[in-house]
Amino acid sequence: MRGLLVLAIVVASCGLAEGAPCRGYPALTVRAIKARVEAVRLVEREAADRLLGLDTRPYPYLAAQARAAAAAIGQAQALQEEDELDRCPDPVPRVRRLCATAALALARAIEEQEARAASTVSKQTYAEAMAICEGHMGLIPVRTRFRPED
Repeated sequence: MRGLLVLAIVVASCGLAEGAPCRGYPALTVRAIKARVEAVRLVEREAADRLLGLDTRPYPYLAAQARAAAAAIGQAQALQEEDELDRCPDPVPRVRRLCATAALALARAIEEQEARAASTVSKQTYAEAMAICEGHMGLIPVRTRFRPED
């Protein structure tokens, strides 16, 4: 009987340990990547300034900066850990994957801008993903030419 009680306590404590990362994942991730998301927003503002002639950095440089931020946000090991959130009892937002996708979408929009083939679709993709990412970060969305008006 005593062994059964100890086993029940161990099993219950393991369940609590698994649930904690599920509940705390978004907040932990925000602390880990918020500065990198801010870097993506800075690249967006610089690229928008470039459109206005206020920044002289070439588009390939700006696109590379967005890709570097995406790589920093979406590190392979962190994304693997994020994929393990499927085991959580309740859905957990994939904050890293979403924000990395937004950064890559910005890089594509910048590259299209350089090729003078900027599409509303690429900008809309970026705007939607980044708005959700910013929501997780507690940031007010930036208004630039890379985010089409509705």
